[in-house]
Amino acid sequence: MTNTPPGASSGGSAAAVAAGMVPVAHASDGGGSIRIPAAACGLFGLKPSRGRVSPAPRPTALSGLLSAHHALTTTVRDSALLLDVAAGPLPGDAYAAPAPAAPFAELARRAPGRLRIGLITALPDGPAVHPDCERAVRAAALLCERLGHHVTETTAPYRPDDVGATSGVLMGADLVAQIDARLAVLGRPPADDDIEPFTRLLYDHYRTLPAADVSRALRRAQEIGWETGALFRSLDVTLAPTLARPTPPLGTLDTAQPESIYRHASAYSAFTSVYNVTGMPAMSVPFGHDGQGLPLGVQFGAPLGGEGVLLALAAQLEEAAPWGTAPGPA
Repeated sequence: MTNTPPGASSGGSAAAVAAGMVPVAHASDGGGSIRIPAAACGLFGLKPSRGRVSPAPRPTALSGLLSAHHALTTTVRDSALLLDVAAGPLPGDAYAAPAPAAPFAELARRAPGRLRIGLITALPDGPAVHPDCERAVRAAALLCERLGHHVTETTAPYRPDDVGATSGVLMGADLVAQIDARLAVLGRPPADDDIEPFTRLLYDHYRTLPAADVSRALRRAQEIGWETGALFRSLDVTLAPTLARPTPPLGTLDTAQPESIYRHASAYSAFTSVYNVTGMPAMSVPFGHDGQGLPLGVQFGAPLGGEGVLLALAAQLEEAAPWGTAPGPA
């Protein structure tokens, strides 16, 4: 056994799949919560495009722009099949992803062709990438080249602190609305033990947020989308570490100690959150292990509606370099 967490808010689902308790498990991703636990647990995790899976029956006007529902799986095939089951808008949905050219299970079986892949190993003003994580993503790039893809070093057009601030406003405003709705049902103010200390800190901060700040965050999210989307004028997919650092020891990120979240969390979502703010699909593919024998993941991103390309590439990588979680230190 290892003294490390399964990662992010869908970590319970990841732990259950990695332990063999269930073959697949539902997960949601508002800043990396499918891809981060996938990387930490040696699983495949795809965050679909905005609007690919309906948010019904729960209205999520702000957080729904960022958060996507799907699953954590061991195989690419299972992920594709589940997406076929869940995908599709409901009448009245505010937005929907472009319809796929074929069922996702079929797209996952197709050869991806020769893809133009942009390799990103660092972010402007971002956290230092751990050598183990950089080795993994460069090894993945070499494998992609051997499979016939064209890989070029690429510079990310966004700063993670800008992405995080934009995401924080949109998620924070929705958090206040959710908690207030529950308190209205209960007919009382929040008690000290209703929510975790970190969540209470966010609630108290964002409940005084001016409406104009929400509008500014929505505008900035669109700008980040255009800036990131420009990458795909010359690229089919991007490749980066899923995490800038290996999975940390248990307790490093502790919601009962808000300062630990502020100190460390941004480093673990630096590469993932941009795909939530832009609504573009991204996936974490298991690729190697760190110096402690724990799984590492690499992340591929695509333009809106590009899940088919991602699944085809993931299936090709799964065949070329089958993954499995190596035992860590006792």
